[in-house]
Amino acid sequence: MAPSTAPVYAFGNFRLYAAKRLLTVGDGKAVSLTPKAYDTLAFLVEHAGTVISKDELMRAIWPDTAVEENNLTQNISLLRRALCEERGEHRYIATVPGRGYQFVAQVSIAYTKPVGGEPRASASIAVLPFINISADPDYDYFGDGLAEEIINALSKLGGVRVVARTSAFSFKGTPVDIREIANRLGVNLVLEGSVRNSGSRMRITAQLVNAADGYHLWSERYDREIEMDNIFDVQDEITVAVVDALKMKLPQAERSAVLKHATENIRAHELCLKGRFHMFRMTRSGIEAGISYFEKALDADPSYALAQVGLAHAYRMFGLSLEMPAHEIGQKAKAAALKAIELDDTLGEAHAVFAFSLLWYEWAWDKSQKHFERALELEPNNAYTHWMYAHLCSNLGRHMEALAAIARARELDPLSGLIHAMEGQFLLHAGRIGDAIDRLRDALELDSKSRVAHLFSANAYIEKGCLREAVEEASAARSLSPSNINALAVEAYANAKQGRTDQARRALEECLEARKHGYVSPYCIALICNGLQQPGEALTWLERAFDERDPWMVFLKVEPKWNNLRGDPRFVQLLNRLKLLP
Repeated sequence: MAPSTAPVYAFGNFRLYAAKRLLTVGDGKAVSLTPKAYDTLAFLVEHAGTVISKDELMRAIWPDTAVEENNLTQNISLLRRALCEERGEHRYIATVPGRGYQFVAQVSIAYTKPVGGEPRASASIAVLPFINISADPDYDYFGDGLAEEIINALSKLGGVRVVARTSAFSFKGTPVDIREIANRLGVNLVLEGSVRNSGSRMRITAQLVNAADGYHLWSERYDREIEMDNIFDVQDEITVAVVDALKMKLPQAERSAVLKHATENIRAHELCLKGRFHMFRMTRSGIEAGISYFEKALDADPSYALAQVGLAHAYRMFGLSLEMPAHEIGQKAKAAALKAIELDDTLGEAHAVFAFSLLWYEWAWDKSQKHFERALELEPNNAYTHWMYAHLCSNLGRHMEALAAIARARELDPLSGLIHAMEGQFLLHAGRIGDAIDRLRDALELDSKSRVAHLFSANAYIEKGCLREAVEEASAARSLSPSNINALAVEAYANAKQGRTDQARRALEECLEARKHGYVSPYCIALICNGLQQPGEALTWLERAFDERDPWMVFLKVEPKWNNLRGDPRFVQLLNRLKLLP
């Protein structure tokens, strides 16, 4: 039981409530911390001004457990982010080389009686993919889909932070302790479960675990006949059970939104789950399979807006990851997203993917802004929407907004290599080269096979003047996607800048030859020409890129490789035609 009076520690703009194990900032907004991160902060604050050795800290935080020093390092890193410390800044926590850590901020202490008006710690939850324990491994899609549906439902709750799909699914197939998962994701609750398909029977188990002590707050087993149209009932029962465990009272309107189904057609629902399962593999075969399943889902239920959203995402991935011609793919992505909005104007994801299509393929900045605002109004906790909106802000030169939006996306999806990579790119375009490289290193730690993280790292190293490293990173991106012209162009640009013009010219010839037989981005050809100090040719290819509506033209305002051309009237005219000048 909490004492009748308990210390409240004040430092900077923060308050730490010992009785409630709660950190707040500003006017009382709760700061999300994992249990062990909180314990680390509390110990340091209680011993403010004293250098605490790493061994002493680890004994205090993990008294009965042997853990590696890396666990403590991760906690310190989480705390520095939570306290808004920039890299190299030590306003609160200082590292004392060879000794340990010291809380250096001035701390004042008050003893107060807890009252009802004090802020309450907000709930945070990760929904893990339901493990497929059926004999058929192809049934994985159902466990993933069930978890994703519950994530989407819980994300509509106010006052609950729900970890996004990418991070929650990053532990799939690995035997990791629940408390370690919670620590890495920064949550205090974890929902896990399993699905088993045997003949005509399906068994689903689910349990909600308190990350602080590993105890089950709730668990249930559901046995169903597969033919019965009651899978939605199971989803609803699990969602309501979690809400009850959180001791939340839902107004009827919010309850209806949380339990709303995108379709009542079981067959269409199953096909859409398969579509998203394959699409998120981010390969050509996976995206093609996803499109096929989404189309079949729409055959089963033509009013299924979420299947249209899936189609729009798949075409978007085709166009940007696989570099398909904009006139072929862009219109399909835009049409699918627009149809989804027509079917359900309250579906935030539909507005977000439509806004993204308007950004890349129409260069309709104002209209894109409008639909992103609508998407965030409808689904404020959607990590994908936040990082896509950050893209719009960054490309328009609104760097502060971009970095705020991508930081929110990372908070919602902390282990997404893609989001870390995108943040690295936005930092680079904001002129923060060192921070960009640091963030991109984080991205590659999360996903060493991320093509975009390697590609963006190459761009950052070019701006830092580390051209050998830039070539290595661009080459790594090419090896992961051999047909990717963007990586080839960046590698050629770096080669040209370090005097290896023969290699750069060969890359240019390869692009020009390939263009005779298929689509090759004129923007990328322009990039190579600019690296080879052929500004006239570069501008000619940029003008072709505009005429062909090359999606990569969205970077014209912020890409530093064009800095040498910014005073050229032809370049200024292109910015004007793109409506990228103030």
